[in-house]
This record gives sequence, structure tokens and C-alpha cells, in this order.
Amino acid sequence: MSKPMPVLKRSLEIDAPAGEVWRVLTNPELVREWASAYLDGISIRTSWREGEKVTWKAPNGATRACGKVAAFKPGRLLRLDYPDDPRGAFSDIFEIAANDRTTRLEFTTGPLGEADLAALEGQVDEAIREIKSLAEESAQIRGVR
Repeated sequence: MSKPMPVLKRSLEIDAPAGEVWRVLTNPELVREWASAYLDGISIRTSWREGEKVTWKAPNGATRACGKVAAFKPGRLLRLDYPDDPRGAFSDIFEIAANDRTTRLEFTTGPLGEADLAALEGQVDEAIREIKSLAEESAQIRGVR
């Protein structure tokens, strides 16, 4: 019996309302900023409707990843599934929980092989830090914090 493939989980408190965190996760210009942790200049193309396609494009126009929007619950849950990825099927899941003054973001990616997850770990940590920074900055600028 083979052991299940591992997932990478991250969780952090963000000093911004859930709506701001959601905006950072789904606004294409803001996505470009935090996704640069994976590839500088990468962009996302999607309608953000459940069941619809999501495509990540490199600056040169090459497709870096293709998947679908598996869940889109504004302010609560964003799940992107990549069933045909060369590394094997995996998901990126962003779960948002609003607290009194902060928002908790839980991020899970996988399941992927140990080597693929190890390679992603630093990029995931950088992307999550950038999501936090963008949401907190945005909340201050927009006067919602």
C-alpha cells in the first residue's frame, strides 16, 4: 500500500477584513503581484466562475498551468483544481475566516510528490507573505482598517 502524497499547508492572521483578503486573491492585478513569488510577471486568466477554466500565463505568453475553478465562495473559499498537471493532479485551496479584527487565511496545495512540494515551499511562503502585505496595505489605503 503506497502512502498518500503530502500536502503543504500554511495558515496566518491578516490584519484586514475578509473582503480585502478576497480582493487580493481574485483581482488579476493583485494576483500578478503575489503570484510573482512563483514566476515574475505571471498572470491569471479566468472568469472566476465555478467549473470555468483557469490559465496561468508566463510573460512570454506560454501557458504555465491550466486548471479549473472548483469552488468560488466570495470571502470564504477559493479552490483551483489542476487535474492534468504534469506533476499529477493537485489543488490550491484558499480558506478565509473572519475574526473580530483580523482574517485567518488557510492555504493548502497538493497532493504532490515530496520533491515537488519541497521545491514549492519557499515560493508558497513568499506568496502568502505577499498576500498578507497586499491585503493589509489595501485595507489601510481604502480606510477599512
